[in-house]
Amino acid sequence: MTAVLDYLRGRAVPFVVFPDPEAELSEQAAERHGVDVDELVRTEIVSNRFGFALMVVPWDRRLDIGLARRAMNDPDARLATREELTEKVPEFDPESWPPLGLFLLMPTFVDREVAGRDQVVFPAGKPGTLICLQTDELFGDDPVVITALTNETMKQEPVGTRRGNLWAVRADPEHPALG
Repeated sequence: MTAVLDYLRGRAVPFVVFPDPEAELSEQAAERHGVDVDELVRTEIVSNRFGFALMVVPWDRRLDIGLARRAMNDPDARLATREELTEKVPEFDPESWPPLGLFLLMPTFVDREVAGRDQVVFPAGKPGTLICLQTDELFGDDPVVITALTNETMKQEPVGTRRGNLWAVRADPEHPALG
């Protein structure tokens, strides 16, 4: 967790920490700090032919593995096991990975609903430590793929606006595809 905070400090982005060492679940920490569950995001880890990838979805939704496979163009991608996650980053709780692709050196895919938020709150590796950050500060300079990763987001997408399943690669905020 200290490494996550150091990473964010090094990026010089403003963020707020909501600590709750007693919390066993991120929802408990959020409730104790008055954070609405609608602001929480979950990072699901997918194992694919190249390693691991981060999938960032709204807290109260589940990743649709079919949409993740399609976004990654990998029909064999699957959710990583708890054992794989613990082996990869032992200091993180398997349910509390932060959505920090550059920090973890992993490709990052962000559900379009999450990308449209003003701010997000996420666990910093442990369920009792939450970070609040402006969405643009979190993903603005990172090469992330913005796409539908949940059934709910896919259903909200207007017909005829998709290019396959991918929305845009967010690396250049001035790019016309992001407007």
